Amino acid sequence: MRQPSGADVGWGITGTMLSGMIVWGGVGWLLDRWLETRVFTLVGVLLGLGVAIYLVVVKYGAVEPPAGGRPTSTTRGGQRSRPPEYRKTQKGRR
Repeated sequence: MRQPSGADVGWGITGTMLSGMIVWGGVGWLLDRWLETRVFTLVGVLLGLGVAIYLVVVKYGAVEPPAGGRPTSTTRGGQRSRPPEYRKTQKGRR
């Protein structure tokens, strides 16, 4: 099985976002027509957007680092650490 390209992932994310908003917005629109209100279309679009974002994060959220890249370490504060030669200060420079 081949790895999906960046365009494939982008179109997958776009399709998921649009379909969630269209489907749930449509359900809200139908509820608005049935109940003679004007609020459920917006609620449906926002609900569809929220569910679509959740699905995108679940499906595409775990991105693996590229193979062969140099490993980076982080300090306890979350900042990337540098090799010891970069920690030295020079006159007039921090």
